[in-house]
Amino acid sequence: MRIYWQCIEGMGGFKGQALRLHLLTGGQRIEQLVKAKRSSPLADCITLLDGKGRPGKAAREHTVPLVGSVLEDVEALRAGKGEWLLSTDGGKSHLGATTLSAWAKAAAGDKIKDFQAKRIRSGVETLLASARLSRDQRGRLQSHGVGGVQATHYDAHDYLPEKREALETLRRLLDQVEQPSNVVLLRANG
Repeated sequence: MRIYWQCIEGMGGFKGQALRLHLLTGGQRIEQLVKAKRSSPLADCITLLDGKGRPGKAAREHTVPLVGSVLEDVEALRAGKGEWLLSTDGGKSHLGATTLSAWAKAAAGDKIKDFQAKRIRSGVETLLASARLSRDQRGRLQSHGVGGVQATHYDAHDYLPEKREALETLRRLLDQVEQPSNVVLLRANG
C-alpha cells in the first residue's frame, strides 16, 4: 500500500484527486465511490449508497469522513457544477468504475507487479489490521459485516469518530518509512 501511495500522493489534477479519495477513504467499493454526489449533509464527509448484500432492499447510506489532505481534494471537486463528485463532463454523469480502476493500474505502473485496483480495499483492511484496529472498526469503515438485529434495529450510532480514527491511522501508516529488513535500530545507552 505504501508503494501505491507514493505513486499517487503527488499526482496532480483530477486523476490524482480521485485516486487519493479512493485510498484515503479506506478503499471504498469503487462502484459506490464513483456514484458519490457533490452535495453532502456534512462538509467533512461523503455519503455513499451501499446496496451490497441487500437484494430487494433500498441501499443503505454509508457516511465516510474525510481527513487530512483528501478533504482539500474533495473541496476542489465540490467546487464544480453538476450532481456527481467524480465526473469528467461537468457533473452530468459520474466517472466509470472501470476508468478509475484503469487509472489506479496505470499509476502503479511497473512498481507493483500484477497490480489490481480491487486489491486496494483488501490492502487497506490488512494494513489497519496490522495496526490492531478491531474487525468491527475496519468493518464499519468499509461498510461490511454490520448486519444483524442489533446493528439494524438498536445501534443508531454513526461511528464517525471511529471511522475518522481508522482513516487517521491509515494515513499515518501510509506515510511511515519502512526500515529494510536487514537494518537493526540501536539505542544509545544513557
